[in-house]
Amino acid sequence: MFTFIQKYIRVSAQKNAQECAQKSTHTFSDTQGGFTLIEIIVSLAIFAVVAVVAVGAFLKIIDANKKSQTLKTAINNVNFALESMTREMRVGSNYTLINGNGVPSTLPAYGFSYSGDASGKTIAFVSSKTDASGCGLIHAYYFDNSTGKLIISKASQTACGSAAGLGSSEFIPLISADVTIDNAYVKIVTANSSAGPQPRMSLRLRGHSGTSEKTKTLFDVQTTVSQRNAF
Repeated sequence: MFTFIQKYIRVSAQKNAQECAQKSTHTFSDTQGGFTLIEIIVSLAIFAVVAVVAVGAFLKIIDANKKSQTLKTAINNVNFALESMTREMRVGSNYTLINGNGVPSTLPAYGFSYSGDASGKTIAFVSSKTDASGCGLIHAYYFDNSTGKLIISKASQTACGSAAGLGSSEFIPLISADVTIDNAYVKIVTANSSAGPQPRMSLRLRGHSGTSEKTKTLFDVQTTVSQRNAF
């Protein structure tokens, strides 16, 4: 009986030892799993490609945003200048174009016409605004090219019969320095007499906004205004 018990204990011990060895072998083999060098290289290559595409798309979005901002700046500035000019000229009279910015105290009522480059010239007219005596005040828009860059400036007469307020130092720029006007073309036709034709002015501005080629935005705008209360 004692011999049987010893044999049973020995067999059980051997069986337990075999099971532990098998478990130890399985555990050791499980810890050997991982990525091979080829798999790591392929993964890094895919990640690099995705990163390059993502960065390129992000940079394009930034450039597009900058370009939209420069376009908005150009449109706002040019619209402000043109709307200010046409709104006042529509209810004004005595349209005249003057070389330089020396605006006389009075403007001719009839017989003036011009078609060509506006650089270095001033569009002047008698506005609907009056002084204390009821006389219409002269407003002027100067296309200054003295700095090599065309700038639209405005000046207004303070009293009839006087050129005060229309000197070169009195003109105030209407357009931001970020906007460059490359060309300004103007056409003015006034009445030959009280019988007509209807006085009118056409103005075309071409230029760009932005400094770099990526954000540079071109514009080409034109407006025409006719005198409302001519006859």
